Amino acid sequence: MSLDNKLVVVKTSKSKYLAVIDVEKEFITNEGKFSFSVITNIPSKVQSSTGVEFKIYHPTYKEFVLLMKRGPQIIYPKDIGQIILEADIHKYSNVLEIGTGSGALTLYLLNIIGTGGSLISLDVSKKNQRRAKKTIDRYMSTNDFKNNYNLDFITSSLVDFNYKEYAEVIDTVVTDVPEPWEFFVNNTITKDLKWVSYLPSISQITKFNEVLIDNKFENIEVKEVILRDWVVDKKIVRPSNKLVSHTGFIISGRYIKY
Repeated sequence: MSLDNKLVVVKTSKSKYLAVIDVEKEFITNEGKFSFSVITNIPSKVQSSTGVEFKIYHPTYKEFVLLMKRGPQIIYPKDIGQIILEADIHKYSNVLEIGTGSGALTLYLLNIIGTGGSLISLDVSKKNQRRAKKTIDRYMSTNDFKNNYNLDFITSSLVDFNYKEYAEVIDTVVTDVPEPWEFFVNNTITKDLKWVSYLPSISQITKFNEVLIDNKFENIEVKEVILRDWVVDKKIVRPSNKLVSHTGFIISGRYIKY
């Protein structure tokens, strides 16, 4: 099997990189270089020109999204996990994602939904959506996942989006845009729906909380996810100096038609 064009993590004791194998090129870092042609299988280990050992393996989703090149800022994995939980997303969910961005959340939604449900991703930028499609296809093909998923891109501003065309199908809305309340300028929710929005500031949360109340949503909750790693090294057990604190707020609610 050819390894050419495969996506891999290249890891040393000090650094971690994301790379695409090109058998005609070299991988060059401050810790030395090596030719991609010496890689015969994945995972594997190779020696650089300076004698440093490089470990080569396929990336996890977390490594992929944190190391990949991107345009718009991504939602971090720690927040994505909570969003999936609050939105109650499963393999039969039919989700409207508002704000495709770089496609990090889009990709994880597809990993969960697969072919059992569907995903519609809305963004005002075709450039973002083209980038997201490449991101998704790269990750899927590298991990030998079948690219069988139900994904449709819609290029539109949120104010101009006509939700009525999709209302009968959609059961969940997830947003990563700065003004999610614009959805309600020209759209109304009339059937059961779960809603989760990711927002960076508490002022945005405060405003959108009122909008959800005005639109008869209930079970509204606001959360901030804080992640702290721990160091466990023989007899040393302590919190890591690195604390992933505020990256954004998550507000969730549900419209229930009684």
